[in-house]
Amino acid sequence: MPVKTKDVVEQGMKQVFLPAIIMIFAAQLNLNLLINGFKISLAVICLPIFMFLFEDFLAVPVTLITAPGILVMRCLIEWLTTGTSFVSAAENYAPEMVFYLCYGGLFALYTHFIKLDHFSGVRLLPLVAVDMISNIAELLVRTGGGAFHREVLLRLLIVGVGRTALAAVCLAAFDAYGLFILRKDERLRYRRLLLLTSQLKSEMIWMNKNTSHIEETMAVSYSLYNDLNGIDHPLAKEAAQKALTVAKDIHEVKKEYYLIMNGISDALSTDQEENGMWMKNVFEMMQESARHLFGNNGQNIKIDIQLEKNFYTDKHYYLMSVLRNLINNAAEAAGEHHARIVLSEREEDGNCVIRVHDDCGGIDEEYLPTIFEPGFSTKINFETGQVSRGLGLSLVKDIVESQLGGSIAVASENGCTDFVIRIPKKNLEAAA
Repeated sequence: MPVKTKDVVEQGMKQVFLPAIIMIFAAQLNLNLLINGFKISLAVICLPIFMFLFEDFLAVPVTLITAPGILVMRCLIEWLTTGTSFVSAAENYAPEMVFYLCYGGLFALYTHFIKLDHFSGVRLLPLVAVDMISNIAELLVRTGGGAFHREVLLRLLIVGVGRTALAAVCLAAFDAYGLFILRKDERLRYRRLLLLTSQLKSEMIWMNKNTSHIEETMAVSYSLYNDLNGIDHPLAKEAAQKALTVAKDIHEVKKEYYLIMNGISDALSTDQEENGMWMKNVFEMMQESARHLFGNNGQNIKIDIQLEKNFYTDKHYYLMSVLRNLINNAAEAAGEHHARIVLSEREEDGNCVIRVHDDCGGIDEEYLPTIFEPGFSTKINFETGQVSRGLGLSLVKDIVESQLGGSIAVASENGCTDFVIRIPKKNLEAAA
């Protein structure tokens, strides 16, 4: 079988036949209602779930396979359990095909215009009408005008609401914990991508700040060139040319620097679908990723979460960058010792107060006034002599103040350290 043909078959199995088989078996979970042979099954709640899970779900082909498949399965079960002939069972259950074909068609038409790619109670409400119309169509085939009795319509409404509510519960669970229904390797890659993006966004802040330093340095070089060039002395003239060369080199570096910045900005701006995250997911991502983020240091770190109120934020990248830096510092301070970090959030006077507490040894009192200054670092590798660049806490402070409009404070005593971040709630909270 050619590779392309094989891929098409595998894709068809995944998008059509597998969902149809699942629905056929799900249809066997049912109860009798109203009249003999009229069964209320759970099969149709699979349609919105499949639409949510699979980007290219094909509702119509799945329904065209499901409807006769359910009929055959019903007849087979009837024959095995009661000895009823296939013909008699088919006459009894054939009208049920009308329900599935009608539901599948209306569902496909609705989802053509309204996507069910995330949970929304409002978007699911029309499925109650789809359910009722499909049941009425089946009853019209079975009984004629009996479908329009008030009691029948009320029961069909209850059935439609019940099935749609069950689908809504499933979709809400998938949406709230969408990060966890992915395969383990995909989930890990997704976490790493989010954290990498947050790190790049925070680095862009420093790069933007450094552009002004580049401009100032270049201006100083040109000024030095002009000053030296005005001195009538061979050494001064030679020094002036060197200053001019430095200014030109800085100019070239600046151009390359801007190209790099523009490239990173373009790459980050392509992520338009990631509009935000729930605070619970932000905290849980930091909790789950500790071992992967901090290597051996993360093995001995336990991170607890205390969330007063879960809310949606579009500043998740900045928050992840801030929390990542603070947790990383704690993990490095703990080293091989076991330590506990507590991420907590509460509301206070219109502010979101995020507290990062750790028992990783504390910070010397003499360092507390300067830990947020650029270049400050106590991290040194005594084997290589390499010193940390000392931008972590300075970057944290800059993000909290400049990007989030908040403030950060630190206190340390008895081997414990507390970073307290206050950000106006209006600067963090966004519409889901």
